[in-house]
Amino acid sequence: MTMNDRFSGSKAEALLDAHVAWVIARLEGDALQIEVERRLDWVLADAAKLKLEDVVTVTSVKQTAIGYASDMTVGGAIPALVGDVALALYEHPIQEKTRLEQLLPDRQFEELLDKVLELKELREAVVHESVSNPIFADLITELLYSGVRDYVATSTKFAGKLPGAKSAMKFGKAFVDRARPELGTSLEDGIKTYVNKNTQTSLNASERYLQEAFESEEFRQVVLDFWDTNKNATLASVRDFAGQLDIEELFVIGYEYWQQLRKMPIYKELIEAGIEVFFDTYRKTSLTELLDDIGVSRDMMVADAMRFLPKIVAGLKKKGLLEQQIRRQLEDFYRSDVVAATIE
Repeated sequence: MTMNDRFSGSKAEALLDAHVAWVIARLEGDALQIEVERRLDWVLADAAKLKLEDVVTVTSVKQTAIGYASDMTVGGAIPALVGDVALALYEHPIQEKTRLEQLLPDRQFEELLDKVLELKELREAVVHESVSNPIFADLITELLYSGVRDYVATSTKFAGKLPGAKSAMKFGKAFVDRARPELGTSLEDGIKTYVNKNTQTSLNASERYLQEAFESEEFRQVVLDFWDTNKNATLASVRDFAGQLDIEELFVIGYEYWQQLRKMPIYKELIEAGIEVFFDTYRKTSLTELLDDIGVSRDMMVADAMRFLPKIVAGLKKKGLLEQQIRRQLEDFYRSDVVAATIE
């Protein structure tokens, strides 16, 4: 007689059937929440006796975090999915109803502005680097040159001292070069010499002006006035500055950069550093205290379980999978020699 023949119709099989039916009954209706709460209370009671270092090591947490954050190969469907989500968010009608001030109230905007204005060293460095940029120097040079050139062209006092100067600058260098080459060249060279001598002085003055302006109450008020003028704008009006294609292209650029960033040593090292701080802080803390500090309560866990479990159980039962799964977990025990010997 085979093992299956001995088990079929046996008391062990009857016990297995009864056990399966008993488990299923505890997963349906009001009994499910009672079972969830009872089992969760058991787990939390044990968790209060365990410290974080009793169940995990900092090394294992690091390995898991790095594995998912850096080493894991992202499936090809993920970028497309995230792109679809980004597009859906871009087109969502809620943006037509949401104003900027709803996302950033006046008090928070002022606090943020004041904090930014307090970052004096950073502000001074940004202003200095901006003013030192060749593009800014070219701008100052062009402004000086145009200003002096226009002044010479329109000033009757200057023109009176230098016959032909006013006409030379008004008609342009090309005309003067044909009529009186020596006059056009002389004026242009003189202006360029003056501008070159004064560009650095103007750059220094610009930097001082900007530094003082950012520290002034007037600048703060200008920013607040700008916010007051625009805070009632909807997100949609801001969103429209970038089209759908722009959003898609920005997403591609951002995704490609993230793929590079997650492979950089700094990315892994910062993750590991954060984990070390967390583990050092909670190493001796019980698991229940850790949950409390994070803000996860028993009621939240019960609510989340009951949000998903009824649908999962119903779906498994409808497909005929619930009883199969329970039976698979129990059947080996009831077919064992231990049970057979106990029954006999």
